[in-house]
Amino acid sequence: MPNQTNISYRDKGFWISESFIEVLSQYICESFEKIGISNISSNLQKTYTQCNANRSGAYRGMVDVFLDDYVDGSQDKIAFIAVLEKTKPILKAKGPELSIMTLNEFESNKIDPAFINKWAFSVKTSSLISTIDIIIQMLNGTWTSDNYSVYYSGFPNPNGSMEI
Repeated sequence: MPNQTNISYRDKGFWISESFIEVLSQYICESFEKIGISNISSNLQKTYTQCNANRSGAYRGMVDVFLDDYVDGSQDKIAFIAVLEKTKPILKAKGPELSIMTLNEFESNKIDPAFINKWAFSVKTSSLISTIDIIIQMLNGTWTSDNYSVYYSGFPNPNGSMEI
């Protein structure tokens, strides 16, 4: 999983594996779908479309969440934070981790076999929730880094950096 993406909002952000954002996008989409896509602003519908493309593999090599472009104004920010908060219990209900089998099943839904990753490690749901918390901090203006690298617990960490 070598491809990294920078998720940013108002010149603050973090670097993370595209594969983690693809998986996280699955659960963000589930939250949007529970709310009802037609019940959200057109900007947040674009965020849903982007997350949907992320999870399908359509954006492989270009995975991102364009917060600056689509979370425009306080109403969109409040609504997107609500979506993110609704995503946390979905993840918690999955248990302490997403198994390799679950992750590989997720990969089988990609639109092109060339976009499929083979997972070698399970993903802790707490790592995904911590990523959501970082995004919420960015939206609230309390995230201070513009060049933070996110490493998930249990995955290779070449620099011995802090893991979430």
